[in-house]
Amino acid sequence: MSFSRRFLLSFFLTATVFAADMDPNEIVKKADLRRGLGNTSHSFHVTITNQDGKKEVYKVAFKDVNASLTEQTEPERARGRKLLMKDYDIWLYTQNIKKPLRISLEQKLTGEVANGDIARTNYAEDYDATLLATEKRGNAEFYKLELKAKNKKVTYGRIEYYVSKKDYLPMEATFFALSGKPLKRALFGDLKMIQGMERSTKMVIRDYLQKDKTSTLIFSDHKPEKFDESLFNKDRLEF
Repeated sequence: MSFSRRFLLSFFLTATVFAADMDPNEIVKKADLRRGLGNTSHSFHVTITNQDGKKEVYKVAFKDVNASLTEQTEPERARGRKLLMKDYDIWLYTQNIKKPLRISLEQKLTGEVANGDIARTNYAEDYDATLLATEKRGNAEFYKLELKAKNKKVTYGRIEYYVSKKDYLPMEATFFALSGKPLKRALFGDLKMIQGMERSTKMVIRDYLQKDKTSTLIFSDHKPEKFDESLFNKDRLEF
């Protein structure tokens, strides 16, 4: 068999295996479930520590992918600060303002963390996925995916995402602005058994250029919880 024929045969065999992989959007949905409780009503806490040691703690009431309320509990001086997310709109409420202030998902909450990093976390809802490749590192195989924003209101314009082929655990991500500018990278880890499934509870975000700028997010206390619809009414926000 000639070299060209062997090359073509190898190419088509590789393409066949590649095409047989799971639908990329399904991969992202499964990875979402490995970072939280998915599109179910629940609450959890997020502890954020920046490279300077500054620590902030938030409690999140997550009704579904289109409604969540984030309330800061630490430090004491900021306790009661709230972020209400409805669809792609987000409002900030503090004791210093008389009425909720409309802000955006991509704005920074603290350190390297954007509002959308804790208020709207299900990638499958906001991005269309394309499977770029399957890669091997040591004995582990990963899906390399490109996630493109479905609209201009989401947190990022694009995400380059690595997910374990074995168990769909998210491993790392690079986040890009709508302009295409790379913003930051994230690593996922610290697996814990939560509600019957092993899930990632830690996310380390690092500025893309200034790599000494980092924020570490620890997600904890996940539990199913039902909320009254009035909790997500911006006109009823109270400090």
